[in-house]
Amino acid sequence: MSKGISERIAEWVVQTQYEDLPRRVVEEAKNQILSVIAAVHAGHFSDSGRTVSKTVKEWGGDKEATMIPSGERVSLHNAIYANAALSMALDYDDYLFAAHTGHSAVLATLALAEHLGASGKDFLLAQVLANEVGGRLGASAISGPLNGQMWSFVHLVNGAVVAGKLLGLDAPQIQSAIGIALSQPNFPLRAGFFASDAKILLASMTAPVGVQAAQLAANGLRGFPSILEGEDGFDRVFATQPLPGAFEGFGKVWLTDTLSYKLYPGCAYLGTTIDCILSLQRQHSIDAKKVKAVHVAAGPITLAMEAMSAKYLHGSDSLPVTLNFSLGYSVAAALIDKELTARQFMRERIKDAATWDLAKRVVLTLDETAGQRMRERSLVKTVSDDHGERYDLNLANADLTSFRMSFGSRVRIELEDGRTFEAEQEVPFGAMGRPFDDRRKCVEDKFRRETRYTLRKEKMERAVDMVLHLEQANSAQLREVVRLCCSERS
Repeated sequence: MSKGISERIAEWVVQTQYEDLPRRVVEEAKNQILSVIAAVHAGHFSDSGRTVSKTVKEWGGDKEATMIPSGERVSLHNAIYANAALSMALDYDDYLFAAHTGHSAVLATLALAEHLGASGKDFLLAQVLANEVGGRLGASAISGPLNGQMWSFVHLVNGAVVAGKLLGLDAPQIQSAIGIALSQPNFPLRAGFFASDAKILLASMTAPVGVQAAQLAANGLRGFPSILEGEDGFDRVFATQPLPGAFEGFGKVWLTDTLSYKLYPGCAYLGTTIDCILSLQRQHSIDAKKVKAVHVAAGPITLAMEAMSAKYLHGSDSLPVTLNFSLGYSVAAALIDKELTARQFMRERIKDAATWDLAKRVVLTLDETAGQRMRERSLVKTVSDDHGERYDLNLANADLTSFRMSFGSRVRIELEDGRTFEAEQEVPFGAMGRPFDDRRKCVEDKFRRETRYTLRKEKMERAVDMVLHLEQANSAQLREVVRLCCSERS
């Protein structure tokens, strides 16, 4: 009898060692660490982030792991909860094909490694394993009703994988951990996602549960062994058309290769548009008060995200989580302030009437070419047969060397005096498809930019250096990395 998906995943997780990781994958994982911790620091200053941090501190518990960047020591599960919330607060995270894995792949691993006394190699291995399993879980449900960060069930399985690996569970125990974790997969509602501060809790409410599932499995609790592909399992509920080929290629095809890093708070599908806006602003010193209109042509998913969030916009009373998906607001704020950072999503900044006036002059249309290019570059293909159109995905032999995060956008800015400025971009800065050295610089700059308010320069640079040499770190040095990422003022 052929092995089921959960069984194969569990065996691969147990068998894989740090030495099995390609060097390029290890280096990409380091980029992810810097990007995620930078997002945590940025989220710390958001209103919703501060509320979560304050609340978690009130929960108390044993001092097992650290809240970043405040430095408070709380229980293991509470640390994962708090840090994951901050990393999601501004939609400023990393993403790969086909999930936003960093909230758990980095932060659940960090808390566990700190608590258990793991080495840098242990950390990197568990992080990569989570990326690989979580990315495939997202890909398997790509035909379902949820997408992107709404795939919060990714963090259930990621928590189970990293805890199973770091705790030294055997294959049957990890298989049970996956079964336990996915016995109640979360199904976020759009209203909560696009129009509620609770959106920042999607990974917080799932990653700790995945860790708990592994701890329960370690003590003998058993989960359903075919939770993914079984008749009443995950795929039948979360995928219109299950794609079991998503779970192929373990140890050969590394989804960590596709990691991409946001340089601005907000949806990844807005990245190229903001790249164009800021590039034109730097080149031409555009006076936002003299802008007549901004025309943006982008792919179908950008339009879909804009449409889904538009119904929840309430002008100056809009929530940051809604504005993270609003192309009009993001374009207007970037043009006026010559930047798009966490500051543009602070409550007082959102109230600016001039920004909303300019946002009304941002016109978004469909770019068929960008849409076609995205479909051509996608790992998921649409094929036709006697049964109609269906999706096809098999990662067993996928070639990721030429993979590009193709989120194309064309921008034209019209001024009142008749002048126009145009720019076009296919792959966002910081995303897969850009040279590795460029992406490394992007995440280092992001880390320095977002930690400058809480860390002294010497601590900041020491943290960057230690992350970039993490495979050399013992357990004491890994704990030092955590301390370096925390404010002296805590």
